Amino acid sequence: MAKIDKYSIQDLKRDFPNEEACLALIFDTLHSRKCSCGGEYKQIKGRKQFQCGKCRFQIAPASTTIFHKSDTPLSLWFHAIFIFSNAKSGISAKELERQLGVTYKCAWRILSMIRKALKQNDGQLLGTVEMDSAYFGGKGDAGENNKNLSEVIAKKSVVTAAVRRGKYGEIRAKVGQNVSADALEKFVKEHIARGGRLMTDNAKGYRRLDKYSLSSVDHGRNEFARGDVHINTIEGWFGHVKRSMKGTFKSVSKKHLQSYLDAFVFHYNNRHNDKARFGVLLGALLQPAK
Repeated sequence: MAKIDKYSIQDLKRDFPNEEACLALIFDTLHSRKCSCGGEYKQIKGRKQFQCGKCRFQIAPASTTIFHKSDTPLSLWFHAIFIFSNAKSGISAKELERQLGVTYKCAWRILSMIRKALKQNDGQLLGTVEMDSAYFGGKGDAGENNKNLSEVIAKKSVVTAAVRRGKYGEIRAKVGQNVSADALEKFVKEHIARGGRLMTDNAKGYRRLDKYSLSSVDHGRNEFARGDVHINTIEGWFGHVKRSMKGTFKSVSKKHLQSYLDAFVFHYNNRHNDKARFGVLLGALLQPAK
């Protein structure tokens, strides 16, 4: 990665040295400095409002964002956003608590609100696409000869994901109910465009996807690549996500799993430029809060 693409803590302190700089960015992103009456907005000293110098109309720029009614200083918010942006393997609330010097509840809320603001792109994946499913979470042991396998699998969450090959290929990942043919076909129709090549393993659920140029490898026969036919890219991403969740978060509930996946997808899709990724993340957080 070129030096111009990196974004360090020194860059953050230079760009946002105080509360006023953070608030100014929020205002300039969401509003114009020029008022409709012909006046100009300026920040009121010691307050989080801007006021027109002519008609005296006031705007609180943070009121429509996730920063609304937050007692946490904006400088700490921006520091947390910076940490999140660079934490490609995730960051726990306890770690953020230690770094920012805030309470655990505050750190958890910040991370939760950041993750909820990250929505995956709606555009379909073009070209050569790899697709696979994986199981997350759950407790229990399948036992001898896998006699308890069905009960153990039922406690897990199913995640289906697809990645477009190439330097700037993106990922789509969704929590599903199962890996049935209906579920897989629905995922493909939503996220993968026709006309390209679809790479999968030899699972039965893919067999009805005859409208796509389908190629598969048979893992049951220890076949992991046949020429350019493989799903190593998406399997590598799944491996990274599983190791990161186990090492960073220890466990993630089914209720919050999708938001954690959205964060990992965001980091993968914006992996080439630290500075741009921080800007994209800020832009997502400055959308009106829901």
